[in-house]
Formats: sequence, C-alpha cells, structure tokens
Amino acid sequence: MLDEVGELSLPLQAKLLRVLQNQEIQRVGSPAVRRLDIRVIAATHRDLQSMVKEGRFREDLFYRLSTVHIKLPSLAQRKEDLPLFERHFIKRFAEQYRKPVSGITRRAQALLARYSWPGNVRELENVLGNACMMTESETIDVADLPEYIRERKTIELRGEETLLTLEQVERAHAIRVLQSAGGNKVRAAELLGISRAKLYRLLEDSALPEVGVAAPENLRQEPD
Repeated sequence: MLDEVGELSLPLQAKLLRVLQNQEIQRVGSPAVRRLDIRVIAATHRDLQSMVKEGRFREDLFYRLSTVHIKLPSLAQRKEDLPLFERHFIKRFAEQYRKPVSGITRRAQALLARYSWPGNVRELENVLGNACMMTESETIDVADLPEYIRERKTIELRGEETLLTLEQVERAHAIRVLQSAGGNKVRAAELLGISRAKLYRLLEDSALPEVGVAAPENLRQEPD
C-alpha cells in the first residue's frame, strides 16, 4: 500500500516506476537483485492528472498505477456516515486509553455534522481521539471538542451557508440520513444511533423551508 503517492519527488517516482515495470528491487549496499511478486495499491488526495499536465508527476507512472481507478467521496460528501465513524472511533479510543467512554451527546453530534471536515476522516479520527483522551465523563459532549469546531457558527446545506439552531441541524441531518437510507426509518435510526421514536420526533415539522432542506416525499407514507 503506497499512501500519498502524489507527494513523491520526481526521482523517487522514477525509481518506483522501475520497480513496477521490472518487478525487482536491489537493496542499498547489496549487489543482489530480488524478484517481486506483489500487487500495489496507491492512494492520494491530489489530482494526479493535473500534476501530470504540470510536469510534477510522471505520466508513465500515472498510467502504470491507474489500471483500476477508485474515487472515494470526501467525508463532507457523505455526512450520513458520521454516526458510524463516531461509534467506531469512540469504541477504539476508549479501549486504547482504557476509559469508560461509551458515546457522544446529541448536541455534540449535531456540532460535528455542521463542520465541513477539510481534513476528511483523519481529522475526525484526531478530533474524537483527543475528545476521548480529555473528557472526564462517560459521554463526549460539546465541551470536549476542539475550540475551532465549537466556535463554528455556520452550516453548509445544499451550497448555502445559513445560521441554524442545533435543533435544525439535528433535524436536517436526520432527513439526509433518511433519504440516503431510501426512506427506511429502521435503517436511518440505526445509522444515526438513535431509537425510531427519537427519529420520529426529529422528523416532526421537518419541512425546514428556511434552509432549503425538504423532507422526502414519502416521509409519512414509506413503510418502516
């Protein structure tokens, strides 16, 4: 696994290309050549095609690596996955730090949903790891989150920035998760980590015209 392959210098790119083409390596200080039988997965957050045009990434290496190209959406593009990541990281860090942290409050979740996550999943991992380390409670709350996240006052919904209450954030996020789940309230409640009763309460009066988020048309009619 080659992570952040877009950060390689041109000399290192040339060496990597030789390894991939010849399927052999030579250790530093050793005359022996070793044959390789490997499969390579490369990852990057950079636009390699643009880097090729700018001369900062070798075109031959780009085509060698991009036999199968998989583009993963950023965390900002799939915020319905936030509850799953939150549960995973909290459980992991609670075990790592040997602390009885078992969850996160609804208002803290809403605050995390408002954030744009420019650092993607790694930033979320860092935020929750720090919160698990610093919290003195069994549940992560707003006060346990970094100051730069607590101070954010805006949320981006469908390309518009609007000041929202935490209640509006929670409701809007619940609607988006429900839409992602195809209107299945059982699945949506599972993704959100809440009961169906709590989900129904969040969806009450869910039109939210002031922020441009509409409830699914089948909100009340879709079978559970």
